[in-house]
Amino acid sequence: MKISIERILADLNILKSFTDTPGCGVTRFSYGENDAKARIHIKEAAASHGFLVRTDAIGNMYIGLPGTTDKKGMIRIGSHIDTVRSGGWLDGIYGVISGLEVLRTLEENKSERASDVEVVIFAEEEGSNFGSTMTGSKFAAGLYGAEDLGRLRTDDGKSLGDMLTKRGFASYRREEVVWDFSRIKAMLELHIEQGPILEQEGKSIGIVDSIFGMTTIEVSIVGIGNHAGATPMYYRKDALTAAALCISEVERVAKEDPEGVLVATVGKVAVSPNCSNVIPEKVVFTIEVRGKLEDRIISTIKQIEEAVSGISEQRGVTYEIRHLAESKPFRMDGCIIGIMENMAEDAGCSYRIMDSGAVHDTCVIAPHVPSGMLFVPSIGGRSHVPFENTDAGDLARGAQLLLDTVLAI
Repeated sequence: MKISIERILADLNILKSFTDTPGCGVTRFSYGENDAKARIHIKEAAASHGFLVRTDAIGNMYIGLPGTTDKKGMIRIGSHIDTVRSGGWLDGIYGVISGLEVLRTLEENKSERASDVEVVIFAEEEGSNFGSTMTGSKFAAGLYGAEDLGRLRTDDGKSLGDMLTKRGFASYRREEVVWDFSRIKAMLELHIEQGPILEQEGKSIGIVDSIFGMTTIEVSIVGIGNHAGATPMYYRKDALTAAALCISEVERVAKEDPEGVLVATVGKVAVSPNCSNVIPEKVVFTIEVRGKLEDRIISTIKQIEEAVSGISEQRGVTYEIRHLAESKPFRMDGCIIGIMENMAEDAGCSYRIMDSGAVHDTCVIAPHVPSGMLFVPSIGGRSHVPFENTDAGDLARGAQLLLDTVLAI
């Protein structure tokens, strides 16, 4: 039983055109116009094969044969279709379309397993709207609830609840959004690696052993804005200078990780009033800490918060820290890893067992049901940029191994 890489590539090439930034990568935020266009294409592709599509109140989409959702022992395959700003054409959506292709192939071959498989598209995985990654899967797992519809807000103050209402989604009902894990046999996700390891080692497949945990905080530093020429250096309370020192501390603390595994990133900074001739009055920036050990993530965040406090006091500015989101590190299911290894060996694929430094929806689902993840190489190890790409042969191998795993579970 073979998947069709031609069909996968045809879908992916259509879907990459649904972007807010033509010519500069793919920008497709959840609940936006191009997200809606992508959903319509996927619905039409699914309907053409007789599959039913339903969408919950958060925007998570489900694709399967009639009756699959209510069936005990189902296998869910999923990922996401949203992107970062000016991101790549494969991140997330490759796993969605490969899942759909698995379902199409099973149905075309009259496999009984087709009725066991449901493809899921998780909403807002990237956190591009609200700064909270894996939002859809967190609602599905019951980690988020009705109170978070108002708590999660965009930079300009729009809440998730308002955005869902504007887009015409149904009113939130917990029992219709949270999964009944007793009905699910396994959760699988296929993804591009987003790093350099597989390419550098000449491997076609990565079988994920564990996914890093992550904590994201937002720091606001407030000083005193003033004239850039008329204010002597001694009298200044420059928010940007204080923020720069804090950001340097983030890097220093992360580099002290004894295993050299933990990473910390300041990737978003807003300066106010952001004028060349005005001393900055306020700076807001995010800090992401990722690691394999939860206690190491917690202790690193604590060290960074202490550094922010000390620098703020020293520089005569005030600060506020807001916790945006977190996910715990989690290992994939050993039995599923073993099945994936056997399938890769049978297919003659070169592979390695590896960790994922990037977080994925599966790590939210994995504490509840046996779960597994597959990676395919990223050319140049690059992702979240317009240059993101993977060789078509590797894309085909990943999708085929996903199908083989589904048949073997």
